[in-house]
Amino acid sequence: MTQLIDLLEEVRACRLCEPHLPLGPRPVVQAGEGARLLIVGQAPGTRVHETGIPWNDPSGERLRDWLQISPETFYDADQVAIVPMGLCYPGRGKGGDLPPRPECAPQWHDRLLAELPNRRLTLLV
Repeated sequence: MTQLIDLLEEVRACRLCEPHLPLGPRPVVQAGEGARLLIVGQAPGTRVHETGIPWNDPSGERLRDWLQISPETFYDADQVAIVPMGLCYPGRGKGGDLPPRPECAPQWHDRLLAELPNRRLTLLV
């Protein structure tokens, strides 16, 4: 567990793409060794950036409803891991939010997934 805790601290301190982020870095990730479900989305939106809580917006309400998972279960890191492709809000473009920054997934995903030994289902959203 210590390795995962240390890794999450490292992830949350990441400043890799800071010059490209209009609101600054705020990596949003949730993971626990017991998590059997891994949810991989694109990148946090502005509300998630403000609160630091993954899927803390109307799309998260729809996702929890679709999965038939209570907020208590959804936000229990030992049950549900949430690792987006881009960990920080990427900014806004013409048609909505920009795509995730390309630096995040290569930097963090392999290391994070290696610390989730109990995952049985990966849901790409």
